[in-house]
Amino acid sequence: MCLTCGCGEAHKPMGTSNVTYEDIRDAAVENGKTVDETLRIVASTAAADRLDHLEEYDRPWETGKG
Repeated sequence: MCLTCGCGEAHKPMGTSNVTYEDIRDAAVENGKTVDETLRIVASTAAADRLDHLEEYDRPWETGKG
């Protein structure tokens, strides 16, 4: 779905490794946050982590899955 694969369909399940809107919503509920807050947290956490681990963000990865 669009949150990770770019198809533009945020609610469409696609495989086991993609993240749907519902996944983000469920994480938000579990943490007592809104979906918008959760998406901001994901972005800010990734931005901070990127500073220490740039090599993990600047290339495609092989997971060995499928």
